[in-house]
Formats: sequence, structure tokens, C-alpha cells
Amino acid sequence: MTQDTASGMDFLNIGPSAQILALGEGTVAIPTGSSSIYTNPSLLSFEARSGIQVNYSLWIANVNNQFAAFHINRDRFTFGFGVYSTQADDFEARDQPGLSTGSFSISYFSLSGAAAYQLGPFSVGITGQFLREEIFQLRAKGYAFNFGTSARLYDGRVTAGFSLNNIGTMENLNESSSTLPSLLKAGAALQLVEFTTPGKNDLPVLLSTFTEFSRPLGNNYTGDFTAEDADDDYYTIGLSADIADLFQLYSAYRFGPTERPFSLGMGLLIDQIKVNYAFIPFSTGYGTAHSFGVEYYFN
Repeated sequence: MTQDTASGMDFLNIGPSAQILALGEGTVAIPTGSSSIYTNPSLLSFEARSGIQVNYSLWIANVNNQFAAFHINRDRFTFGFGVYSTQADDFEARDQPGLSTGSFSISYFSLSGAAAYQLGPFSVGITGQFLREEIFQLRAKGYAFNFGTSARLYDGRVTAGFSLNNIGTMENLNESSSTLPSLLKAGAALQLVEFTTPGKNDLPVLLSTFTEFSRPLGNNYTGDFTAEDADDDYYTIGLSADIADLFQLYSAYRFGPTERPFSLGMGLLIDQIKVNYAFIPFSTGYGTAHSFGVEYYFN
């Protein structure tokens, strides 16, 4: 399998929220609430309100991902804090061939803080992460930073974004340290057309599209679940539909080294609460991932 399903700190390559996953993680130019902390922190400036976000993903191979975060808008400054973790249980432990001597868990954890500053149509942001990994009795800590910038142009119809993600290092885990999946990402989102559906309801529909280019930096993690070409560039394109500021539909396709090229999702917005869902099938028969999230907006 490819880099997006690898073990190790590569969990940072998996979008923490259902909306990010539904959009194929091509969200360097798309605000996604508090979860922008992990994609492009500068996008926090373009959130109209402060918010709280929680998410749970049922990944393949009995892996579960949990995410919780919040952001607060204060004039030109926006601050955010988040927790992202993943865990897999019931690995069999053996000190020699034969029967298992027990079972153990593997877990990875990120605690993050972010700040963004907006000046006119432009914004810059930074995220700092404290990282921790635990495999059997082995433990290691580390740190990483995400840097981002973005701009909203033409009355908000076009958004451009650029980010450097997961720039940092880890302590040695046993004899060597895990390599962080550092990425360079650049992309743009465009509002295509807005129209009203025919009939008695006259629902307004806004269609938008986006594209993103991603380049892994350095030597990303390689292991049992990583393809030989996992360091290749990849491209993501997608389409979203906003129906009456109530329903949102998402779809995306990724070109490049991935076993989950296609993703779908939807969002339901009721007043201050938004519910998101993502459906992510794996092309190699390893199964399908599902992600569920809830956001609450205030101020």
C-alpha cells in the first residue's frame, strides 16, 4: 500500500476530519473549521465564527483515529488548539517463534497549537505540534511545525493556499527515529457557478471546484504498507456543492501514489451545528474507511 496507509508517524498524512477526507485532503485552499490547524493554519483567519470540532474515523485494519479542536477569532488574530490521535490494538507479541506471549497496542499522538493573522485578503499561520509514539514498551517524543499562507481574491470567489507541513523531528524509538511525513502543498479553490433549482422550493446551489499539488519532502516513512513510489508527487481535484446553506456534497479524486484515490462525503448544517461524513474506499480491497464529525460554531 502507499504512504497514506503506512504505519508510523504517517498518521499525520491522514486528514483528521470527515470534511478533509471527503475532499481527498486537497484542502490547502479550503477552510475546514478547526481542522485547518493540520492542513493550512492560515485558513483559520477565513472562518466567519469561532468553533469547536470533534471527529472519529473508522480506518482500515482496526485502526481508529480521534480528533478534537477549537479555534477562536479575535479581530485579525485567530488561535486554535487541537488533539489528534490514532491507535491499533491486539498485536500479538512474541520473543521467539511459536505461541504469542500476549498482545500490545500501537498509538500515535499530536497535541497542537496554532495562530493565524489576517491582513486584507491575505493570511499567514503557523502550527506547533508535540508528538508522541508508543509501540509495545518503546516510546518516543518529538515536535513538528506547519506553516501556511493563503489569499482570498475576487470577492472571495477564488482562494489560493500554500503550506509546509510536518517539519520537525522525533527522538529515537529503540535504535532509530521515525521520519515525519513532511509535505509541500499548493492549491486553489474556485466558486464556479450559482443557480436556483426549478420548482416550488427554489433552492440556491453553489458549485465549487478545487485542485491541489502535493510533494513529499525528504525521505518519508517506508515500511510494510508503503509503496516504492511513495515519495512521488500527487495531484488532487474535486467538486463540492452547497445547497441552500443547508446541505454540502463533496467528491474528490487523487492522481498519484495512493490506494484511496476516490472519496465522497456530505455535510448537514443546522443553525450553529454541522455534521460531516466521509466515505473512503480503498482500491486494493483492504476495505473502506468511514469518518464522522460534528462542529459547533459560536460568536
